[in-house]
This record gives sequence, C-alpha cells and structure tokens, in this order.
Amino acid sequence: MRLSEAIKSRWVTTLFGTVLLLAGSVVLIWNEGRTIRILLSLEEALNDAVTVSADAPYEKQYEGRLIHLNGALSTGEPLTEPDYNIQVQAVKLKRRVQMYQWVEESVETRFGESVATVETEERTYFYSREWRDQLVDSRSFYIRSGHHNPTSFPIDSTVHVSEHVHVGPYELGAVAKDRFRTFQEVTSDTRPEDPSVRMHSGLYYHCNDIWNPEIGDIRIQFAYAGLEGSYVTVVGKLEGGKIVPYESTHFRKVLLLEPGEHSLSEIFRFEHQQQRMTTWGIRFIGWALLFFATICTATIMQHLAREHRLLRMFLPDTNSTLSTNVMMSFSLALVIVSIAWIVHRPWLGGGLLFAAMSPLLYCARGIMGSYQRMD
Repeated sequence: MRLSEAIKSRWVTTLFGTVLLLAGSVVLIWNEGRTIRILLSLEEALNDAVTVSADAPYEKQYEGRLIHLNGALSTGEPLTEPDYNIQVQAVKLKRRVQMYQWVEESVETRFGESVATVETEERTYFYSREWRDQLVDSRSFYIRSGHHNPTSFPIDSTVHVSEHVHVGPYELGAVAKDRFRTFQEVTSDTRPEDPSVRMHSGLYYHCNDIWNPEIGDIRIQFAYAGLEGSYVTVVGKLEGGKIVPYESTHFRKVLLLEPGEHSLSEIFRFEHQQQRMTTWGIRFIGWALLFFATICTATIMQHLAREHRLLRMFLPDTNSTLSTNVMMSFSLALVIVSIAWIVHRPWLGGGLLFAAMSPLLYCARGIMGSYQRMD
C-alpha cells in the first residue's frame, strides 16, 4: 500500500492525530511560556522585595515598593449574622445555604434485537430527595407530577468580607483578602432568637422536623477564614497604604500570602513548589496528547519510514510498538520544552534538547549495519 492510499484509507484517524499533535504542542508551548514568565517574575520580585516589621510604625519610604512582612491579622469590626447570633472576628464569613429538593437520576437499559429485529432501549428514572447547594429545575424532569421544587432560595449563600484588614500598620487590599480560602466551621451554643430555627451539629435548620425535612426546607452552615490574631506572611506592593499585587516587567502580577511566619526566601520557595506542581501537571497533559497523536499517525509514519531512508534511520521499529510511541511522544515533548527554555536558560534548554535527541541517536547508531541489510 502506497502512502497516498494509506492516507485515504485512514484519513479520519490521521486528521484526528494531527489535531492532537497541534493541541499538545500548543499546550506545551503555552505552559512553558507561562512558566518562564512566572519564574522570571518571582526572581524579579525576590530581588526587589524588602522586609518590614509589622510592629514598627508605618513608613512612607516603602510606598510603591515591594514589601515582605509577617504578623497577626487585625480585622476591626466583627462580621455578623444577627438573625443567627453569629459574630466572628475574621477576614471572611461564609454563609452556605442548602435546600431540600427532588433530584432525578436515570439508568439506561439496552435490549438486544427483538422479534421485529428492532433494537430497543429504555431509560428508568429514579427520584430522591437530597440537600443541594444549587437549585434543581424540576421542570426538566421526565416525570414532573409529584416532583416539584421551589424556583428560588428564600435565603442566598454569600460571603461577607471584612472592610479593613491589617497586618500591623499595613492594610491588605482586595486581592490579598481574597487569598483567604481555607474555611473553618463556626461553632456556637447560642441559639437564634427565632424559635422556628433549629440547631443540630453546627447547622441551622428552617424546618419543622430536622429528621424528616420537607421539600423546600433549608439549612444553613457558617464558616470563617482568616481569624483575627492568626499570623500570616504577605509579599506585595505597598500602594496608598494598602498591599496590592506587584506587576513585574514580565507582565505577571505577584502577591504571596501564606499562613504562619515565614522568611522572604521561604515564602518564595513555597510559591515555586506550588507553581512546579501546576507546571508538571500541564506538561503531563501535553505529553498525553502527543502520545495519542503518535498512536493515531503510526500507520502513516510506518509508510514514511519505509519510503525515506532518513526517517527509517530514526524509526527502525516499523511495527510501531508501545515503546516506540512513548519514545517519540516523549522526545517531541522535550524538543518543544527545550526550545522554550533555551533562550532564558541556555544550559538547561541545551540539556533538554540533547535528552530529546538521544533516543533517536541511539536508534540511529546501527545505520551502517541493520539498515544496509534492510536495503
């Protein structure tokens, strides 16, 4: 079979493999560009940052500078939910509302060909009642009779944010306050004044019977993040007395915030570790796309290898085994990564490029022997 005939017979698979190849390349190129900009931005921020004391008075000389400080949180006015006698000194207070609703589930049952040689299928619907954070639209149910859900929540979920949060004399900006995302459940023994509200296991129920709730009943849970007095470490730009993101010359914004007291080098090391995990996760996705691309285009590559001596030198295994696909996709991914890094880290990029080419050079070592026998 010639190459043109192979392409015609497998054009769908080849096209899909080409799309996967382009997608994997784009993912890797975008990821490496993002990683390089983040790395350079963090290096720039580390070199520009100055450490200030949260116990010292506010110093205007640091206005417009990138500062690093650690200290205890001060939130000023408490966040409250007066209807439930909730009051907490924290950066955030989250109100989570769940409603008891009907939920539809379906199971598809397929049958073989019947006597009339027509394939039939049935779908069985099940309905249960559950606590849900979002509205379940019962109008889309297959069986709507007897399964009606309310069309809105009587009370909405929300997050209250303290207006002023300080670490020493320095106030945290909106972006810094948004970094408090680890919530702890609010526990209180104080019952709300409304007698219709019942408490159980930290939840506030708006229902007649917490053990037998009805459709439309709601329950509320409260949680806080950034408790006053807890220590944090923050790195950001001081602007107008507030700590805001620092924009580097590489067009990346840098604002670091971690619980506890950490030195300048430690908090940047934490950020590098987090970014490294993200980078390798995206790299794996890009490699997986390239791997499936090599599988889809394996037949075409076999024909090209048979017709062209140069390709046959680097692809001696015309059977396209799994190991060959892994090697090709891994080498291609390394080539893309090395090209992105070679400008900013020549030694690293060159090493990656050599590592990418080494499997191919290893396969080509027998050109004077095995390929002469093939010809």
